[in-house]
Amino acid sequence: MSKLFYDSLTDHQDLIDSLDLPLVSEDERAELINLIDEIMSHNILNVILNHLPKNHHEEFIKKLHSAPHDPELLVYLQERTEVDIVVEIKNHAERIKKDIASDIHKSRTKR
Repeated sequence: MSKLFYDSLTDHQDLIDSLDLPLVSEDERAELINLIDEIMSHNILNVILNHLPKNHHEEFIKKLHSAPHDPELLVYLQERTEVDIVVEIKNHAERIKKDIASDIHKSRTKR
C-alpha cells in the first residue's frame, strides 16, 4: 500500500511480523498484509470523517486523493476538528491492531 499521511501514527509492522509463519505461503502472507492495510485504512478514515465536520469532507477527500502522503493533511485535520485528531487516530489504531492480533491468534489455534 502507498504511504499515507497518518502512517507514523498507526504503525502495524508488529502485526505484519506476526504473519511470518511456516504455514503461511508468500501469496497468503501478501494477501493478509494487504487485508491488514485495508482494514487499518478504512477504520482510520472512518475515525477522521466522524470527527471532521461534514462541510470539510469533500475538500479533505480531494486533498487526500491528490497527495495521500502529504503531512499537511494532518495539520488540515487538526485545524478543523474539535478533538485531538492525532490522539484519536493513535487510540483507534491500537484498538484495531488488538482486534486483528486477536483474530490472528484465534486462527492459529484452529490449525
